[in-house]
Amino acid sequence: MRDDPELHAEVYRLVDTVVTAVIRGHRKVPGVDTSAWWNAPDIAKIAGLLILSEAWVICDPERMVAERFKAASVAVSEGDQGGWRRPSHATLTRRRSEPGPMARTVDAAAAARWVATGSSAEGEGAA
Repeated sequence: MRDDPELHAEVYRLVDTVVTAVIRGHRKVPGVDTSAWWNAPDIAKIAGLLILSEAWVICDPERMVAERFKAASVAVSEGDQGGWRRPSHATLTRRRSEPGPMARTVDAAAAARWVATGSSAEGEGAA
């Protein structure tokens, strides 16, 4: 319905009639929800709302979102990840062989004591 040129022409004609009358009588159409809009006469308020309505008819946000999702879906299916590339096998192997930021050396003797006694300190724990 929103791609109908006759509908666009009729909406433009109706909006233009009101907006032209407001401009002749009040010099400008105030922006919706501004203090000037709240203090304007009803016809000026209606003209501001009609301009927003006309923009909505011409530029359907739901259709734009659907087109964006479709374009993103096509890009993903074609393998375009926006410049992001997977690391090579060699890079992954190197990363896995290096200790990470949380890595620390483990004292094997202290670990064995903790398993046996519940304490890693020498001479402590269960007898």
